[in-house]
Amino acid sequence: MTADPPDRVARRREAILAAAERAFALKGFHDTGIADIAADLGIGHGTFYRYFKNKQDIAASVAERVVARLAVVALAEDPAAADTLADYRAQTERILGGMLALSRSQPLALQLFHEQLTALDPGRLSAILDAYALFTARFLKNGVDKGFLRHDIDIEPTSQALVALIFEGTRRALHTDEVEAMRWTHAGVRLMFDGISNPLASPGHDTR
Repeated sequence: MTADPPDRVARRREAILAAAERAFALKGFHDTGIADIAADLGIGHGTFYRYFKNKQDIAASVAERVVARLAVVALAEDPAAADTLADYRAQTERILGGMLALSRSQPLALQLFHEQLTALDPGRLSAILDAYALFTARFLKNGVDKGFLRHDIDIEPTSQALVALIFEGTRRALHTDEVEAMRWTHAGVRLMFDGISNPLASPGHDTR
């Protein structure tokens, strides 16, 4: 049998990965069989097994593919780029807005990330959250170094808390409209820069 040209192999693998991503996101990893993926493309089992060894093999590839695409958006900013408070705040808005925009540009990938990633690749979720936290820590450090943020911030746990909030926002954005997503972005920026405590509050002072 003559081997397929490399470009044909790449195209067929990409088509199978896209079909698997759709199936895993919409039906769930455990409820999706090789037959479902093959049927989506109109190919036989034998063709599928020419490109992937089994369901777990394609699951790992789908997880890697999804995480890579999300990372392009989420980690696009240089965390040390801002030199003014205005630029730093604008960068914060871009980061939050870009993450929430994934619900519009990559809805199936984001749905799969939130609902199926631990089934596809159990260690992948922790690894990607750690990567985002590292990026966020560098972003916070720049804010502290430049005087945009308080000097006594405990950067590591603060970055982890922010990542948790951001990804909760992306999960909610899957089920909300653009207006609600923008509300979340604005609330996140205000929380970071302005806080939510009442500056007039003091012990024993009734602010009601």
